[in-house]
Amino acid sequence: MGGKDHIVRVATVTQDGLDRGSAGIVPQTLERLEAAACNRPDIVCLPEIFAGDMAETVPGPTTERLSQWAWEHSCYVVCPIATRVNQCRLNSAVLLDRAGAIAGRYDKIHPTEGEIERGTCPGHIDAPVFRTDFGTIGIQICFDVNNWLGVWGQLKEKGAEIVFWPSAYPAHRLLSALAWINEFYIVSSTMTRASRVYDITGDVIAATGMLQQWADADLNLGKRLFETDYHTEKIPALQRKYGRRAQVRWYHDEDWFTLASVDPELSMEELIAEFGLVPLRPYHERCKRAQDEARARCVESHARGRAARS
Repeated sequence: MGGKDHIVRVATVTQDGLDRGSAGIVPQTLERLEAAACNRPDIVCLPEIFAGDMAETVPGPTTERLSQWAWEHSCYVVCPIATRVNQCRLNSAVLLDRAGAIAGRYDKIHPTEGEIERGTCPGHIDAPVFRTDFGTIGIQICFDVNNWLGVWGQLKEKGAEIVFWPSAYPAHRLLSALAWINEFYIVSSTMTRASRVYDITGDVIAATGMLQQWADADLNLGKRLFETDYHTEKIPALQRKYGRRAQVRWYHDEDWFTLASVDPELSMEELIAEFGLVPLRPYHERCKRAQDEARARCVESHARGRAARS
């Protein structure tokens, strides 16, 4: 069998416990980043404006420093800094590729009132996605997590498989909900408290803490979420045939399960086709079409009944 589902190693750090007002904030944060490099991640994320509030150009001193790190470790870096474009100050996250080149920039769409009062301009309302050599990613920053859920949905529609979220604080419940609603992984990186990695189900699969200020995880980008409807007999058959080559996890209270191939020679597309599986989103779309058709038939029947009575 052919095909391969990508396994991507992500890493994140927290600045919890560091003095963000000190001149040593950048080298101390990079010490934590260097520790996170021990497991050779594909991409790492730093906290919101991790180098301090001074706006700089891109390229500039911070991106050049992180570009060297990215090149040395052959690793993508989400580098969140305050930037200046012409006369506009932005709260940005610069994406550096494995060679240290600038691969893109996201500007925070929803700065807080305090940020705006201090001169920060909102970014363009249409959030971009970024193509990497392992998949498609999106970025949101801190206050973007709040009641502007449409932007997160846009990232999903554009193909984002992982969303990186540099921030001042954890927003754990919101991120958990956004991960399962949109069925993508989320990686947070925070100034204070825990940075986390969220599964497509919203479960936390890695987190920083008192004993280690960085966290990493292997993400299977082929993993899909399913309703149990029409699948309860198919999945036991799949498990009997493929055993440990296919990873199934049941979410009994939600009537869900996840499925992922852990064999490089066995793709999710093959499993879905062989057993006639329907992932969650296509199933809901199918149900929506059936509902719309049934509603139209009911309206037509009601109209015919009124005509017959008149």
